[in-house]
Amino acid sequence: MSTPSPATTNLTPKPCASLLDMIKAIRASVGDGLNDDELTRLLRQATLLSEAGFGFLSISNGVVTLSVPHQDLESWHSEQTRMPPEKERIAQAIAEKHRLSLSEPPITSSSFLFPSGEPASPHHNFVLSNRWEAVVVAHPRYLKVRLFGSAPGSRYVPDGKAPLPVAPDLLQDLSALYQT
Repeated sequence: MSTPSPATTNLTPKPCASLLDMIKAIRASVGDGLNDDELTRLLRQATLLSEAGFGFLSISNGVVTLSVPHQDLESWHSEQTRMPPEKERIAQAIAEKHRLSLSEPPITSSSFLFPSGEPASPHHNFVLSNRWEAVVVAHPRYLKVRLFGSAPGSRYVPDGKAPLPVAPDLLQDLSALYQT
């Protein structure tokens, strides 16, 4: 009996409407037999297409990390500590459309190992949350989207993760934040 080599194995299920749906479909097709590192490697081998300028990087604890188009960091940070008003308006519209709440927590760094002589930068990123957890983290260098999370009936069950409903146009909407 011959076994196909991993390089020629087709891991891609039937075409889905979005990158996030494709990741969910592949995750469902392999079941719980892979840890996050193994699943990330399998998804990379599946050569997922990018969508709206975002590309797959990894999956961990139900959260997909995506690459973003190159950003001018100045367009993400105004002279004050908050985001520029135009980006705030876009993020608020996305949050409202997808029934999420918006916050702008500061970007923190564990710099105690390598302290710098410069004061900490007061930069922020956007976090869109449902009632229980962060669903989207929009950072100028990456985008994180939670695909599996606490469902109302499982939030008190350890590791009780269920697929979260993700609108097929979420990435397209989020791409507006990354327009330069």
